[in-house]
Amino acid sequence: MEEFKKPDKKAITGWRIGELIGFVIVTAIVVAAFAITISKKWNGDFFAMWEGKGDSTGRIAVLAALALAVVYFVIAVIIMPKLEYMQWGYMVTEDKVVIRHGIFFVRKSIIPIIRIQNITVKQGPVNRKLGLFKVEMVLASGTFEIEGLTKEVADEISDNLKTRLYSRVAEKGVL
Repeated sequence: MEEFKKPDKKAITGWRIGELIGFVIVTAIVVAAFAITISKKWNGDFFAMWEGKGDSTGRIAVLAALALAVVYFVIAVIIMPKLEYMQWGYMVTEDKVVIRHGIFFVRKSIIPIIRIQNITVKQGPVNRKLGLFKVEMVLASGTFEIEGLTKEVADEISDNLKTRLYSRVAEKGVL
């Protein structure tokens, strides 16, 4: 039986950058909402809260939010991409593609090559900087991706799948 292959190690960096972008967006929204709430509650005197004048609830809420942000950052941006990489794997056999991913709930998707309708090699802006690609396989039931691949590996998988698909269709006819 074949072994699962791993994405390129640079995929960890790509996943971290993706998580970081999400973290920055969510943080910006939360900070804006929090600033609006504080300005309404304390009539615009935000600094009085820090000097100990008046209600300390706002100070506690800000510190709690900062602590949660730091914990989220450490977990989502630093730890989770490494754990995801450890679980991530793919295998291309004679008649199917198997993709395994997930951290706590590991998902194993088995894609029959004969059911693939479209194969695309894609690259987003973060992956472009890292020199990584993904192979996207579209089926009637959904879309599946093998991510974190070098150009050579992505093209090899894509060409291999197309060749196998065309030969299986030629053997069995169109399903």
